[in-house]
Amino acid sequence: MTQDYDKLYLEFASNIHFFEFIQKEFKEPHFKIEKYLKEIKELSSKDSWTVKELADFLRKHPKSYEIFEEIFQLARFTNAQLIHFLFDTKILNSTDKNKLINYLKDNLIYDQLFFTVFTGLFKKNKFEQLEFKTEFNEKADLVGFIESNKDEDIKNILIMLFKASVIKYVGLAVNKVMVIHKRLVNENFVDVSERMADYLIDNLNLNDILKGIKLKEFLKTKRIPIDTKSIHGNFGKIKISSILEKNGFVNGNKLLDENNIKTLPHDLNSVLELKELKGEFVFVTERYIEGINKRKDGKPKLFDFILIYDLKPKILIETNFYSTAGTKIGINQGEYVDLNEDINNELCLIGG
Repeated sequence: MTQDYDKLYLEFASNIHFFEFIQKEFKEPHFKIEKYLKEIKELSSKDSWTVKELADFLRKHPKSYEIFEEIFQLARFTNAQLIHFLFDTKILNSTDKNKLINYLKDNLIYDQLFFTVFTGLFKKNKFEQLEFKTEFNEKADLVGFIESNKDEDIKNILIMLFKASVIKYVGLAVNKVMVIHKRLVNENFVDVSERMADYLIDNLNLNDILKGIKLKEFLKTKRIPIDTKSIHGNFGKIKISSILEKNGFVNGNKLLDENNIKTLPHDLNSVLELKELKGEFVFVTERYIEGINKRKDGKPKLFDFILIYDLKPKILIETNFYSTAGTKIGINQGEYVDLNEDINNELCLIGG
């Protein structure tokens, strides 16, 4: 028996394939430069920007925010960066509660969206310290309440809700860039454009970057890489799918998905919607087979490929790609030996 396994292993090892670059590694360019021609032209017109000049530019052209995001980020600025851009984190992190309360009032008075977010959280959260049922539909009412309450516990509640509102506000900004645009042009928050400009120039070295690229061409051709792990993980699926299709196998995934078939019975002839596959060599990916479970936890085993003929599963295929050496290969080897025995002994599907 050991000798048989040794032969099988040698046959397996001699047929190992190396990684081939058979799929796209970058997403297609997506930035619509025609919407930003004015901003691109003005931004490219200067060799060097000061913080004041760039802050003025951002207020004048709030859409330019997306240009800077495209230059410096793979996808978008992080939530931490957005909090820093849109709010004064020095005040938010201050231990001076009066300063925080005053900043809260400014945001409530001068930013309608922030007022909506804050009052929404205020109504949603119930606090024993707040013994009233007033709903603040007007800014003046809420600000008046804040100013008339000097109790330390109430201040703590207000500050907590303030910080929670900042997080929710930024979450909205992530999904709707107009939130950022409106904050940038809000004349009551000039500091937003100033902080953003300072960060772009001092932290991200904007002036050096602009000297090293042709902005319009860069934005037009920039490509975002596809996750490397995804490339490795999908290699076997793409490779084997292409081989099967070249050899006349029909991809049955779409038809099975349309009929919500994730677990395959031993005979699919009873499924009328699949009758067009009768007599065909078919393959499907990432499906279960009725009755085949993993020994380790008893859960159904998901197979990478199932080859079907005459609407009956015939061959089950597992694919793996290993980017490093280690114990994973040995672990899988043992699992697959057990799995093969279970299939042969209990269901007799392989080669059936």
